[in-house]
Amino acid sequence: NSDKVFKALNKFGFPNTKALPHAETVQLTDATKVFCYQAGSMDSALAVMSEGKTVLNVNDCEINAKDCRRIERSIGKIDTILNQFSIAGYSGYKERENYLPAQAENVLKKMLTNHVDLGAAVTIPFASFIYFSSEDNRYINEYGNKPQDAVDYFTKNGQDMAVLYPGDSYEVGTVGYDSATALERFRQLYEKGGELTFDEGAVVPLDEIAAAFDKLSTHLRDKYPATLLRFLKPVTVSIPDLETTIIFDVSKGEFREAADAADDADLIVRSQPLHFGFSFPYGIQTLGVSARYTLIKNFPNWRKHRILFSLNNAELYLKPRHLFTSKNFGFFRKRLPGAFNQLAYRIKVMR
Repeated sequence: NSDKVFKALNKFGFPNTKALPHAETVQLTDATKVFCYQAGSMDSALAVMSEGKTVLNVNDCEINAKDCRRIERSIGKIDTILNQFSIAGYSGYKERENYLPAQAENVLKKMLTNHVDLGAAVTIPFASFIYFSSEDNRYINEYGNKPQDAVDYFTKNGQDMAVLYPGDSYEVGTVGYDSATALERFRQLYEKGGELTFDEGAVVPLDEIAAAFDKLSTHLRDKYPATLLRFLKPVTVSIPDLETTIIFDVSKGEFREAADAADDADLIVRSQPLHFGFSFPYGIQTLGVSARYTLIKNFPNWRKHRILFSLNNAELYLKPRHLFTSKNFGFFRKRLPGAFNQLAYRIKVMR
């Protein structure tokens, strides 16, 4: 529900842009058409259909069985799915060893479920070929899935997967693709993970963090009702590289230092990711994607903040003068079918 991406593309020299409608097929050429399925407030899956074959790029889009049925009804048989196979972020819970193994397995379960629900012939694991490269998020690497893990999981469940190494080719519709060479190359690559570099990250002065928060909180209080913001309680954040602790309150626009509250912190975040989180509409969501924070306590309050920041990034503002616009009515009208299903699913996965 935003044109900010298109504004950025225009600045980069791409004057001709078109937003793909939700759950509608768009003809690109006589031979090729596309289908975009939006999920949640930000993510989307993209199907490309050409010469009687269909590829669906799910990426990290959170779609469940009802979404899959709607997609299949709309575009028919799906030959190949492109999907995420490993961890691409973390909610920051302190007990990592209790949460991350299950999170990694859930990604594989999601792949398999999408594959079965969509009736695909082959899935290609193509997202999450990454390593977390900061000192405060490198711990994620030891819990991630490798391509071989994805193949083993699919094979155990009697489903077909094709693994491609950069530069490899795959003809859509091919079943029984030989992934042995690609898997061996990835095995060798992952063995060298310990040789990669890790960044300490820049140190951002506290006054710059405070200024970024002040700008963000002013914006939020302009766009969202005060009665809603009062549901957000203050958040205490320990900033280890500045050796201090701060408390921020979105509803009041307050940001203050409280060094004596370090033992009572809700979050632990270094100065650079905290500053980034306050500086951009997508900043707090990026904090989760980058896994550069630790959540100690007060989980429900932090979840409420995450929901608010997600709405803000999607430009879904809730004060009446911002909410009741023709743009929003058009957005909600197109998204209404399946909206409650998606809302329930998003709340479930955010727990």
